[in-house]
Amino acid sequence: MSSRKQNRQPLIHSGLLLPALLAAAVWLGGAYIVERNIISPRNAAQAEEAAQRQGEKYAAELSRYFDGRARQLESIGKGGHTPVELQKGDFLPPQASAQFFADGGIRVGAGDNPPLNFALVDLLKRSQTEGPQPAEFLRTGAGDSWQLHSAVAEEGGLLLITQPFSVIEKILQKFDSGNGAIVLVQKFPDGTPQTLWRAGQGNSGSTSAPVGGSYLIVQFQPSASFAQRHGLGAHWCYIAAAFGLLVSLLLLLRFLPRNAPAPWERINNKMKQHRGGGKPDDAEPEAEQFQSPPEPREPVPTRAAAPSVREEVVEEAPAKSQPPLGTDFPRHVFRAYDIRGVAGSEINEPFAYQLGRALGTLAQHVGEKILLVGRDGRNSSELLSSCLIEGILDSGCNSVDLGLVPSPLLYYACVRGKNTSSGVMVTASHNPAEYNGFKILLRGRPLAEDKLSGLRQLMQKGPFKSGQGSNRQQDVRESYIEQIYNDVALAGQPHLVVDAGNGSTSLLAPRLFEQLGCAVTPLFCEIDGDFPNHPPDPSRPENLQALIEKVTETGADLGVALDGDGDRVTLVSASGRIAWADQLVMLLARDVLARNPGADVVFDVKSSRAVGQLVNQYGGRPIMWKTGHAPMKTKMQETGALLGGELSGHIFIKDRWFGFDDGIYAAARILEIMALREQSLDDLLDSLPQLVSTPEILLPVEEGEKFALIEQLKNTGEFDAADINTIDGLRIEYADGWGLVRASNTGAALTLRFEAETEEALERIRKQVMTQLKKIDPKLTVPDWQLV
Repeated sequence: MSSRKQNRQPLIHSGLLLPALLAAAVWLGGAYIVERNIISPRNAAQAEEAAQRQGEKYAAELSRYFDGRARQLESIGKGGHTPVELQKGDFLPPQASAQFFADGGIRVGAGDNPPLNFALVDLLKRSQTEGPQPAEFLRTGAGDSWQLHSAVAEEGGLLLITQPFSVIEKILQKFDSGNGAIVLVQKFPDGTPQTLWRAGQGNSGSTSAPVGGSYLIVQFQPSASFAQRHGLGAHWCYIAAAFGLLVSLLLLLRFLPRNAPAPWERINNKMKQHRGGGKPDDAEPEAEQFQSPPEPREPVPTRAAAPSVREEVVEEAPAKSQPPLGTDFPRHVFRAYDIRGVAGSEINEPFAYQLGRALGTLAQHVGEKILLVGRDGRNSSELLSSCLIEGILDSGCNSVDLGLVPSPLLYYACVRGKNTSSGVMVTASHNPAEYNGFKILLRGRPLAEDKLSGLRQLMQKGPFKSGQGSNRQQDVRESYIEQIYNDVALAGQPHLVVDAGNGSTSLLAPRLFEQLGCAVTPLFCEIDGDFPNHPPDPSRPENLQALIEKVTETGADLGVALDGDGDRVTLVSASGRIAWADQLVMLLARDVLARNPGADVVFDVKSSRAVGQLVNQYGGRPIMWKTGHAPMKTKMQETGALLGGELSGHIFIKDRWFGFDDGIYAAARILEIMALREQSLDDLLDSLPQLVSTPEILLPVEEGEKFALIEQLKNTGEFDAADINTIDGLRIEYADGWGLVRASNTGAALTLRFEAETEEALERIRKQVMTQLKKIDPKLTVPDWQLV
């Protein structure tokens, strides 16, 4: 009976079960590990390499077309043909049209097929000043379709060559889209990618290949079948594992007894023998033992789902009367690098609405779908901001309302934003309370000079895009504070007095400095659009007197004076000494150049001669440039400079920061230098070259006369053997000092400044400059000023 029981023993009791399970776990688990850690990464790498080669193949075919097209356009430029001859002959690329624009005729609205818009004017002017440009696709065709544009230099002007997108589409349609998705993308420098064409389906990672002679990029997303063709199938790994498992089981059957008890069976048999003294095979089966069921556990309370972030409801705009085209907007409010005028009479609701329509149109022409909007704390800013947003939305462009913020937070949002790099700030910066205006960024660059003139023309005459955009609100203050907190390291607890001048930094600046570990005494840190304590301009000594008194009264380590929108800064030392922006640039230059030898440093014509000398001394390259936040930003972008600054208080830092003018961040970096050197601001200033200078002197003149006066001074002024720098007004350089006369771009005034090695030399230079000015206009009088 014992032998019969042994022969009928089920497989689950066989001694083969545990070894078989272990063998299966080893082989199948090993196959899974090999597949996940070796085969899959190798397949992915091979598929990515194959996809990259495929994308480069497509890009090379397009590059050959653009190379041939470029040679054809080059021969056109040398041939001297008229547009009529070009159209009749076989000179142009397929389906191309040509328009000629004389040097003085390049403006928005000129031409007819297509008429010049802002983007085409920009292309022609860049081609005129910088030479041949890569081909560009712009929405200038019927129905806002893409067209290919290039500019060719001709004698006395430029040819605009235009082709429909179908020319390129014919080449693209020859590509095999069965291998995956083929996407043609255009990306301008500092711009967001724009998808021009797509075909096929892909479901894995995308590869990119640039197309020579253009701003195009070919992206290829391989399909699953393409990836499988360029990899080793994972099923072979599991087939090998199954074969190994089968061999293992055969070996187990060969060398292990089939009826060997499993380990837990052996333990049970021993227990039975111990209880009954019998052999396990002879023992009668025992009654089945039941265990009482375990006590039920209390259910784990389910956590309530976190509330989802609600999308902000966008209210429909109320019905409105739109200002008619042809509204005469004052020309003088379109200044060199922003828009600024008297609120109510010059800058009003119709102006803001029409500006919104124009900027929304321009943004869409350059591929931007969203405009960021911020405003300062002036009494008129909220209404102007609302009208501006309304115009943006009516152009079909979307907007993001940042609310009441300093200008640097708008710039920060443009730099850090994922979907746009364009925005508008409603502000008149440091001007008195009755003024307001707009600072504009388009694709990360300030809209300035002739582009602002073109903007005025667009506002008056159109054409505008139309649609219904959406608006939402966003708060970037926490992100901005955290970014500076993670960047700037301070030691101890420096005591600051912060004078926000009742401007837009009133709440943000004290909070940020406190988070950096400073003890802050706020001064005029209540937002008030009337600026009841002093004008929000820290470049004027008279506006710093209250701050100087508070610093000396409280024994603070530093005084920080910010302008109305927070992009300017002036500091005051513990002794009440004013540290002007050109001195701060020198302190920052020593710090930046110590880590970045050879870096460029840009400074304006109003800055001290010592700036250039110090930059040279520390191994940098000094670059003197025009005054103004827009020209300074543009020059920094052109040169790749890590630092820039102008006397009025705009300081631009691209070392560890983003390169825009930010008074709060500049003050934080000076605090860091004081902490690292364990020196007061007075000690740091004493280490700089000591020259005698005046602050910025404003000489009131009529708005329409200031540029004419500068031209007369250039033509008739007599300055002995001085070197004359005319990059921005006249900077008259002598061996022992210099004087400056330039037209202010933010007010009806001439800007003067003087610097020399001694007070006697400064007075000599000042008298000579004023003598020449009075020859031109005897009515001019210089306001009171003091040496600094």
